[in-house]
Amino acid sequence: MEPKSKIAILGGSFNPPHNGHVHLLNAFRENMHFDKVLILPAGIPPHKQAAELAAGEHRLAMCRLAFPDAEVSDIEVKTGGKNYTADTLEILKRQYPQAQLYFIMGTDMLLSFASWRDPERIVRNAVLLCDCRDEKTSAAQLREFAKTKLHLSSEQCIISDVVPLPLSSTQVRNACRRGESIAALVPPAVAEYIKKEGLYGG
Repeated sequence: MEPKSKIAILGGSFNPPHNGHVHLLNAFRENMHFDKVLILPAGIPPHKQAAELAAGEHRLAMCRLAFPDAEVSDIEVKTGGKNYTADTLEILKRQYPQAQLYFIMGTDMLLSFASWRDPERIVRNAVLLCDCRDEKTSAAQLREFAKTKLHLSSEQCIISDVVPLPLSSTQVRNACRRGESIAALVPPAVAEYIKKEGLYGG
């Protein structure tokens, strides 16, 4: 029996995608050796305020520039409304029935996972792959949290020792508004796109 192909799914608002996203994905790729990577910009993120959200077409374009060797999916953006991970993963599982899906999430997302819509349905369709973003929370503590609070096995939820870059899309948007350089915050092609399209008040 052939081993299942491994597909990583990195979702988010990507408003805009930044070097922290790229660093995180590259680190996971190095550790996990994925066969395919799907970048999944959200339509209207259900857990976030969307007042400053750039249009879906812009976020898709920036993701293609930030992740040139990954596949950028528009399945959430094109719905035009709020999307839930449980629903999206079911769609992807139907598209890739023979693959093992890995859903990449940050520490904050794991800690709030019990409040997500249908968390058991999410775990049924994908392995959770979590970084160790919060300096106050060690990988060992996250593993214990996943086991005792979320009742997830080490096969259902993999806690990586990957340490992400401390960047956020909010920082990038604020720098744009202040007229500051974002050259150190986002990939060069994304910086050029933001300037050309006049996004985020820059």
